Amino acid sequence: MSKKYKEIYSVDRKTGEITNECLHYNNRKRFKADTPFDNSIVPYLIMIFCATVDGVVFYSLFSRLSYDSPLMLWVQIGALLFGFDITPIFGGIQYKRLRQGITKDKFVLIMALVVCGLAFAMNIVLRILTINQTSASSVSIATSYMSTMAQETAESGIDATTIALTIFGMGIPVVTSVGSFLISFITYNPLKIKKQRIAEMMEDTRDEVRRFEAILDDYDAEPDFSENLEMEDEAKYKEMQMMHIAQVIGYCDYVRERLKEQLGNPTSNNVLSKSVCETILDRLDKELGLLNTQAVTDTPAVAVPAMDVPAEKETRYTTMIPANKATA
Repeated sequence: MSKKYKEIYSVDRKTGEITNECLHYNNRKRFKADTPFDNSIVPYLIMIFCATVDGVVFYSLFSRLSYDSPLMLWVQIGALLFGFDITPIFGGIQYKRLRQGITKDKFVLIMALVVCGLAFAMNIVLRILTINQTSASSVSIATSYMSTMAQETAESGIDATTIALTIFGMGIPVVTSVGSFLISFITYNPLKIKKQRIAEMMEDTRDEVRRFEAILDDYDAEPDFSENLEMEDEAKYKEMQMMHIAQVIGYCDYVRERLKEQLGNPTSNNVLSKSVCETILDRLDKELGLLNTQAVTDTPAVAVPAMDVPAEKETRYTTMIPANKATA
C-alpha cells in the first residue's frame, strides 16, 4: 500500500478523534489546472524570465554610463525593473479585479500605467542620448570568404547596427512589460480562488456537522452514558480496594504462620519472647477477622485494639519476607 493511502486518516493527539486527511482532495482535483501553462508556478517562471531579459538589456546600457560606481549601476537597473516588470504585474491583477467586479477603484490601475509610462519615456530618452556610446568602435574587423584577414577602417557617424541596438533596447522592455501584464491578467482569477476557498470551507463545515451528529447519536443510543460510566468507575474502584485488602490479608496471614512456626520450634533462634509472640498472634487473629468481615460485607470497619498493652518502650524488628508469599 502506498504512502498516499496510509495517510488518509490520522488520529488527533489532543482530542483523540480520527480525522480525514484527504478532506479537500476532491475540491483540489476539481479546480486543478487544465494545461501546464495554467499551473500556478509557470506564470512566475515566465515573469522571472522577462525580468532577466530586461535586466540584461538595462545592464548593457548602464554599464557604459555608471561603470565607475557598481552600486549606482544596480540601483538604476532595479529602478527600471520595477517600472517595466513589477508594476505591470500589479496592473494586470488590478485590471482583472475590475473586470470581475471585485473592486471599482481605478486609482491603482491608473498609477500603475503612469509608472510604466514614465519608465518607457525614461528608457527612450536614455537610449537616444547615449546612442553615440553604443555605436561601433572606430576600428572594425571584417572576415572575407577567401581568407581571414583584419581590415581596419575608420568610421564616423552612426551606422545601422547602432540604430538597430537602440531600437532593440527600446522595444524589448516594452514587449516584456506587456507580456507580464497579459500573463498576470490571464492567470490570476480571484473568483476561482474565492470559489475554491468557499468550497473548502463548506467541506470543513460538513465535517464538523457530521462529527456533532455522531456525538449526538452516541448520546441518543445510550441515554444513561454518564451514569453507566460512573458505575463502571465505582466498580473498578471497589475491585482495586478488594485487591489491596486481599494483599494485606495475605501478608498478615504469612506473618501469623511464621510466628506459629517459630513458637512451635524450640530450637530456633527466636529474638521474640513467647509473651510478645502470643500478643502479636492474638492481635493478628482479631484484625484478620475484621478484614475478612469487611471484604465480605464491603462495609467500612474500624479496627479496635486487641488488648491493652502496658505502656513501655516500643521495640521494632525487621523481618525478611521470602518470595513465596501465601495468598489469601
